[in-house]
Amino acid sequence: MQRHALPSIKFTTLRLQMIKYPFPVHKCDIGSNLEIAYCDEGSGDQTLLFIHGLANYIPVFKHNIEGLKGQFRCVAIDLPGNGLSSRGDYPYSMFFYAESLARFITQLDLQNVVLVGHSMGGQISLILSLRYPTLISKLVLLAPSGLEFYNDFECSMMKGLLSFGGMMYGDAMSLEAAIENSYYHEQKKDAKHIVKDLIHLMQGEQGKYWRKMVQTNIEAMLNEQVFKFLPQINQKTLIVFGKQDAFIPNKLMHVGETTESIAKKGAALIPNCQVEIIHHSGHFVQIESADKVNALITKFIEAK
Repeated sequence: MQRHALPSIKFTTLRLQMIKYPFPVHKCDIGSNLEIAYCDEGSGDQTLLFIHGLANYIPVFKHNIEGLKGQFRCVAIDLPGNGLSSRGDYPYSMFFYAESLARFITQLDLQNVVLVGHSMGGQISLILSLRYPTLISKLVLLAPSGLEFYNDFECSMMKGLLSFGGMMYGDAMSLEAAIENSYYHEQKKDAKHIVKDLIHLMQGEQGKYWRKMVQTNIEAMLNEQVFKFLPQINQKTLIVFGKQDAFIPNKLMHVGETTESIAKKGAALIPNCQVEIIHHSGHFVQIESADKVNALITKFIEAK
């Protein structure tokens, strides 16, 4: 596998005693002073590799790992710049994340890898599958970015606003609003816990890296669009959306679209793809409808 150099910077140790993860956390050194924090639960012939979205962390997959680890090996990571993984002056592009994941998969010698990517993690999963198709057996995309196409004018507008769906993640108030708007149900059991953790992670001396990461991530999702490359995806793919997703489609740019129309347009371009729309769920579909999502993933993986 061809490796592209990652920036070599001094790893900054975080004081994160207040952050509680639902599973034991391990560290994987993938080179260039970059450590990936990950959880590794369960066992099985198939390995589910969970990839979170913008400014998130491993615990957003808590209910999925708990429900699936009895049948599959479940590995979840914190992307560089997030959670307990290394922070620093990294590129924070989609390609950077895909390359980091390829190194991680190779370092741990993960086999029969099924990528489970949420939101931005879905777009990263698509890019990883395109760049390193032999590393990935199947794709599960949960409310993924990457299926919604932005023209040049829309990209310029979005970059100018430094927003995605009208929300920014660069400060505590906007982060809290974005997390809460990711849910459909009024009773958001996990939202306060997630917000508390993420605000703690974005504060202090690490804040400058957080803000750069968020801004660069948003720009990278627009600069590294995968829509036109979807026909090249050769892995069997499952796309799952919550019908009440508040972020996809972009309410500012794509007024005439619906979550279902975006999902179907993307799925139509992927050769072997199925779409599932779950009612009464928002952008965090894997949390709000964990049992349904887990059942869909299990059926998808076990299907011949």
